[in-house]
Amino acid sequence: MPATPSMQPSERRLSDIDRFCIQTQETGKLEAARRVRFMASTLGIACLALLVSLGLVLWQAKAVARERDALARELRTERSAHVRATLTAKDVEMNTANYALDTRVRRDIVDQRMLAQERRAAELEQLALQVERQKLNEADCVTPRSLLVASGL
Repeated sequence: MPATPSMQPSERRLSDIDRFCIQTQETGKLEAARRVRFMASTLGIACLALLVSLGLVLWQAKAVARERDALARELRTERSAHVRATLTAKDVEMNTANYALDTRVRRDIVDQRMLAQERRAAELEQLALQVERQKLNEADCVTPRSLLVASGL
């Protein structure tokens, strides 16, 4: 048996090293707890900042979507106005072309009729002169005009 009575571990005296280790352990636990609290608050602030940023991004996205929709409506309106203006311009151009064509065709028809009437008038005049000469010859009548016609004046 040992010469010194055996001491129970709880009854044993703490050495300086043991006390230092205990103090270091307590200080470490306190330091760890402080760091955990700091990290938790930092993570909470970071999460809050991320949520605020997310909210701002969503708000901005909605604003951009509204602006995009407004621009799309404006573009549709401008396109329909452009199409209407183009169709109106084509209608006016077509009406003008039709009017010009009608006018030209009518003018051509009138010109043809005028030429035909002039030719017919010349033919009728020639026919009238022939009939007059024939009648004069049949009547065997001499007039001043018949003298002029006969002489070729």
